[in-house]
Amino acid sequence: MVKEDRTLADLDDNILVDLALLEKNQKAWTELIRRYYAKVAATVYRIIGKSAEAEDVVQEVFTEMARAIKLYRRDSLFSTFLYRIAVNTTYKYIQKNMNRCETAEEPEFFFQIGDKSAGSESSMIKQERAQMLNSAMKKISPEKRFVLTLYEVEGVPLKEISEILKQPLQTVWSRINQAKKELYEILNPSM
Repeated sequence: MVKEDRTLADLDDNILVDLALLEKNQKAWTELIRRYYAKVAATVYRIIGKSAEAEDVVQEVFTEMARAIKLYRRDSLFSTFLYRIAVNTTYKYIQKNMNRCETAEEPEFFFQIGDKSAGSESSMIKQERAQMLNSAMKKISPEKRFVLTLYEVEGVPLKEISEILKQPLQTVWSRINQAKKELYEILNPSM
């Protein structure tokens, strides 16, 4: 048996999954959620905006993780497995609520950079660029927004995105490039 609390944070994801499933260890479940909550929430918020609905989607991701974890085959990272659930759950939400736009706050793909109180010209330019990028990201399709957010904002490797979306590597790369091209055209309409 693993020493509780102190060492759970040091354990590999696969060991935590084993403890959670085989030994019904509640603290292992809690550690998996703690470890990935912020990343999942940030991804969901960047796609659909920070709102009560987005928080519901995040909760649904972890509920779905608990249901589907017995299907985790370990042929990919646990984070890939969880991102796949997050992507699918968010897609379902978007499709179900396509016509409703009730987010309390618009998605921020590139969060405001710099110290707002500083008032420096550099800080203001960075904030203005972030606002322009956020606005442009809202105008591209959810599929392209997902891959671009995962790749450029979250830093997920291309191969892992391919596994998450169950799409060929070339398709993912193509979507990223199409999204970048669309963003460029939105940000530079006269070009």
